Amino acid sequence: MSRFILLLLSLFSMQSLIALENTTCKVCHPKIYAEYQHSIHAKSSIYTDMAHKAIWDKHPAKAKGDYTCAKCHTPSDHDLVSGKSPLTDNAIQQTEPISCQACHQIESIEKHSKANKNIYTNKKKYFFSADKEKKGQKLIFKEEKSFFGLFVKTTGSPYHDIDYSNEGFYDGESCMGCHSHKKGSNGFTICDLEVKQGDSKETCISCHMPQVQGAKANQQHTPTHAFHGSSIRNGTPTHLSKSIKFDLEKKENGFTVTLQNKATHTLFIHALRLGALKVTIERGGKSIPLQTTTFHRVIGKDGKPTMPWLADAVLKDSTIKAHEKREISFPETLQKGDTVMVELGYYVVNPKMAKKLKIEDKALSEFTLLTKKRFSF
Repeated sequence: MSRFILLLLSLFSMQSLIALENTTCKVCHPKIYAEYQHSIHAKSSIYTDMAHKAIWDKHPAKAKGDYTCAKCHTPSDHDLVSGKSPLTDNAIQQTEPISCQACHQIESIEKHSKANKNIYTNKKKYFFSADKEKKGQKLIFKEEKSFFGLFVKTTGSPYHDIDYSNEGFYDGESCMGCHSHKKGSNGFTICDLEVKQGDSKETCISCHMPQVQGAKANQQHTPTHAFHGSSIRNGTPTHLSKSIKFDLEKKENGFTVTLQNKATHTLFIHALRLGALKVTIERGGKSIPLQTTTFHRVIGKDGKPTMPWLADAVLKDSTIKAHEKREISFPETLQKGDTVMVELGYYVVNPKMAKKLKIEDKALSEFTLLTKKRFSF
């Protein structure tokens, strides 16, 4: 009996150790660790992401216990990914489904038609990162002793080595293992960022992980660090607003709003996502809301919307492509003294879909402002 109890305690301890990958990071990177807590990487499992859970609850694979989303949604649950254990509500799923190591150990991306694949380094305690001033360097932990061991000089971090030579951490390629595209079992493209770099110098890293105030680590008093997880899933994404530009032209029979997407990828591609352009005329102390323009990609079968795994056709696509300029016309005549407020935002989950999927988290189906601009006449 005692051996059985010891075995259970041992297994529990091992699972707890795995679940605390990020706790080690917290020791030296407390600011980044705190930011991570509010990121979608910390809340990507079915136990913390209600949109993901709603889709999984409808998926036919659930009845078979065949959770196939782990490699991107919960790569830190190593036993689940390897098939050693089924999907269970554990500490990893609750706190760090995509841990710091899960991304910093991506050595390269293996390209595939159905979905790309992350290739992880097999070196222990070996992380990749980006620092333009150190690009090409590899900081390996070393200890040099002198005077019969009385003095010890160390270089690098005792927790991990750092490789600054991986180009994927500079051009954003390291994100493309999970954020590029996804095809269903029937070969239909469920979603695709349709990345078009063009002449843009922006990358996944520069937009979604911009430099913000605060040191990278306790031991490095740097003025800035890469902000973790600037996405449309964690609050008002002010860092992303720089990719959207507005213009407004007054015409004889109304006016036109021009929306320019300067990002290198399509906006609002997710099957649940809904983008919205809201225009309001402010006149004589009153606000006159005009018809909302929406942007989304509707997929389905036999002319009707369906769940992603059943879809075989695009029924409607009004998403805004990379580098695209979209003109939206309004018939209302503008008067002298008018002010026009133009707002672009989104719903993480289309309110109609949220109702059908019975998603109770209201924040997912509320309008979130991405950017706005006021024009006066």
